[in-house]
Order: sequence, then structure tokens, then C-alpha cells
Amino acid sequence: MLNIKYRTKIKLSQAEYNHYSKQLILDNIGIQGQKKLKKAKVLIIGAGGLGCPTMIYLASSGIGYIGIIDGDKIENSNLNRQILYNIDDVKNFKVISAQKKIQKINDNCIIIKHKYNLNTENSIEILSWYDIVIDTTDNFTTRYIIDKTCYQLHKTYIYGAIDKFDGQVVVFNYKNGIRYKDLYDQNLLLKNDHCNRNGVMGITTGYIGTLQAIETIKAILGLDKKCKNFLLLYNTLNTINQKRKIFLKRNNNNPIKITKFNNILLKNELTILGNNVIIIDLRTRLDFNTQHIKKSLNIPINKFQLNNAKKLIQYYIKRRNLILYCNTLERSIIASHFLTQSNILHYILHPVQ
Repeated sequence: MLNIKYRTKIKLSQAEYNHYSKQLILDNIGIQGQKKLKKAKVLIIGAGGLGCPTMIYLASSGIGYIGIIDGDKIENSNLNRQILYNIDDVKNFKVISAQKKIQKINDNCIIIKHKYNLNTENSIEILSWYDIVIDTTDNFTTRYIIDKTCYQLHKTYIYGAIDKFDGQVVVFNYKNGIRYKDLYDQNLLLKNDHCNRNGVMGITTGYIGTLQAIETIKAILGLDKKCKNFLLLYNTLNTINQKRKIFLKRNNNNPIKITKFNNILLKNELTILGNNVIIIDLRTRLDFNTQHIKKSLNIPINKFQLNNAKKLIQYYIKRRNLILYCNTLERSIIASHFLTQSNILHYILHPVQ
């Protein structure tokens, strides 16, 4: 059971006025805004690559209470992206090391440690104490628990995820807006996004984690009061089209169609279907050029919502079955939402792993 002494009347000390002086002069923050930050209670689920930059910037901005939940210990392979830790922290629990580092950044910030993983038994008790929940995990099972619990408790859920040089950020359950399950239905049985499977650059996790911190601060200060029914996609290598916004809708009665093949049946099926199929490959240009399905078109996911891409799709799908393909099902699902909103019939081709 959480037993934290809560500040009923928020005041700023002289030291805090000095510490936050550059924030206090901003029109959108000021003294009242800084008091809101100090009063806020934020839970960060996962103290890894996304969680570290999120914690750093929330603490340095003056968030009063930061909960950290993670049952893992620090490993050498974490150090390229989990920037709170160094070689001396290896084999220590992440929440213990994170608390020590964050207290050095801002000793006015109260850190609440949860040295275990979130599950269905403890989620209600833990999340009920906090105002905002930030998901920095790489575990789909945990994400569905977060989604369900935040919905039950009416908590804003700030989601972030990374894959190689790509990242995505969504604000879920905000003003009765979209939920995580509207993007990734639980029946799809998605696999976890472990970094040791796909690889990751620390700068990508730093970028997405910082964006999650920004969205958290905006929600606390009420700077963006519109319902945020969209997904933000980022690519740290593409300087021209670095950011894309895809609008989403609640998806209660429109299940995504998944067509599953293994690598052998894939070629046979396409041979039988002949010219009645058009495949859009959502991978990067480099991956596509390395190897791709014959006669498929390459439209990387970060360019998928451009008007030119939509016109190209509509041109090619006349009297054909449109199939989306990617080596990660998550990207195909994002593209599928866009096509559904444009009333374009399609299927997702997902090779069996």
C-alpha cells in the first residue's frame, strides 16, 4: 500500500524560485503552472531506454512526485541507451539506481520506488494514486494491462515505443479519446519489442522519451486541451520527413483483417493470385532494396499518409486486392488504420515467425 505524505497546499521555496527562474518567466507556465507541476503525481512504467530521459526531464522540470515501477536489474547492454546508469550500476536494481540519480538532479522531487513489475493483481492499487501514467515498456502484455486500468480509473496514458531508428508517441484515454486497444487489438497476439531483437540507438530512445515528457507536461499544464486522437511517428534519420501524424478513431466494431502466410506459402499464394494482388511494402528503402517480394511497391511507413502515396495506392488497387506487408506487424496496423479511414479495402500480410 502506498503511504506517501501528500502536500495539501503547494508552495514554492526561494530556492525553487531560483531553480525554475527560466521556466517561471514563460507565459504558459508562470508561478501557477510551476505549482501544478510540483503537485503532479506521475507514474513511469519501465526504467529503461525511454524511462530514463523521461525521468530526467520531468524531475528537472519540477514534477513533485515521480513513481518508478520496474523489477529488472541493470545489464551492460543497457548502458548505450539507459542514460541514468553507468558501469558501476550494473547488477543493481534499476529503480534503486534511478532514484539516487534523480534525487541528485532535483532533491525536491519525491521518488516512489516500485521494485517489481506491473501485473493484473497490483495495477489498480498502484495506478489509482497517480495523475498520469507513462508507458516506457517494451511488453505488449503490460501495455494491455495499462490500457485497461487507465480506462477504468480515467487516467491519461502516455505511450511511447521505438524500433531501430523509428519511434511513435500517442496520448491515450485523454478526454474520452482513443485507447491503446484501438491501435493494437489484443486478439492480434503481438510479440514484444525487445531491443535485443531489432537493435536500437540510444539517441532514438532519448528522443522519444523526451517527447513523452513533453506530452506529460502539456497535459499537466492544460496547454493542449483538444482530444489527441492521433499517432505521431518519428524517424531520427530522415531530416526531411522526420515527423508524421496519423489520425485514429475508436475501433470497437472494425477488426483488422490479418492474412497469415509462412515464407514458403507466400510465394505460392501470390503465384495463384497473379495480377489480382498489389503488395505495398512498408519497410525502409534500404530494407526493401536488400530483399523484397517480386512486383511489390515500396512506400515506407513514415511517408504513408502523404497525398501522393494515397493517390498511388488508389491508382494501383483498381480491381485488385491490396495487401500491406512489413517485417513488424505494428507498422502494418498503423498503415491499416489510415487505409480504413480512407475507405480503402485491404489485408495485412504477416509472415509467420
